[in-house]
This record gives sequence, C-alpha cells and structure tokens, in this order.
Amino acid sequence: MEYLPDKNSSYKDVAYWDERYRTEKHYDWLGSFSSFQHLLENVIKKDDSILILGCGNSSLSGDMYNAGYHAITNVDYSSVCISVMSAKYSSSPGMTWHQMDVRQLAFSDASFDVILEKATLDAIMVEEKSPWEVSPETSTFIHQALTEAGNSILNSTGVPLGCVLSLLMYYFYTSNYKATQL
Repeated sequence: MEYLPDKNSSYKDVAYWDERYRTEKHYDWLGSFSSFQHLLENVIKKDDSILILGCGNSSLSGDMYNAGYHAITNVDYSSVCISVMSAKYSSSPGMTWHQMDVRQLAFSDASFDVILEKATLDAIMVEEKSPWEVSPETSTFIHQALTEAGNSILNSTGVPLGCVLSLLMYYFYTSNYKATQL
C-alpha cells in the first residue's frame, strides 16, 4: 500500500488507517520520543495518568513506558491499530489500548493528568477551512478529559487557535484565575 493518500481528506477516514496499519509496522509522526523527551520530563511526572490521542503504531507509548511512565492510556480511531499495538505491548502493565474517535472520548471528565498528541490534530483538521475558525468538535474535545491541574501537550503542525483558546479559557475558568493590574 502507498501510505500517502490520494487526497488529504482520507486522513479522516478510518478505512484509510485500517488499511495502512495492516501493512505498516511503525511510523513516528513529527519525531520520536527521544527527540523531545528532555522537554516532556519537565512537565510530566512518572506517576501521572497519561492519555495519548491517536497513538497509531508509533513507538511513543513503548518508549515512554520504558522511561518509567507506566499509567498510559492509548486511543486510536483504527481497530486494526489497537489490536496490533495491544498485542505488541501486552506485557506492559498499566498501559491500556482503546479504539475510539478522539472527538468522542468515552472517559469520565478529569480522568487524566496529561493528554499528549502528535499530529492527531492535523488529521482531524484536514478539512477545516481555516485554523482561525475551527469547528466546535475540534476545539473542545481535549479539555474535558484533563484533571483541573492537567497538561495538554500538542505536537502538531497546525494546532488550531480555537483549540488553544478553548484550553486556556477552560484553565482560567477551572482554576479561578484572577487577573490583576500591574
């Protein structure tokens, strides 16, 4: 299979991902864990509960697990991916795998200390007309699963401004942030 789709909109199609994961063994979008591990170690504690959105067949989860992060929940749109990856890491207690659409997470609110994504937003936003005017489903799905003091780490080529603003507004709302004049 050729991994580049005929049209960009295929990145939103689960059939594209299922077919890709049937043949592709490994791919790390936007770099491997080692390329940004030094940054993550400053914001993620070893005992944090971590949600990886659009985990794919990346080595990110396994590399993080080997670095001492053992409460990792992986989510991907593709059932083929989840089947392959859960089998690959079956001997990693604390690491779980779930097939679901990241825009419709089936976790309780405030379930995770950290939400991490690498290029997942790029795939979700492939049909957005503008990064300045994103759909509500794209801009709101992340903050609901975060704990009050949680961190979202977005590693994307086009993080939508609406998503960033939504996360900031949610932070200020839940933290009772009070602006003061200097």
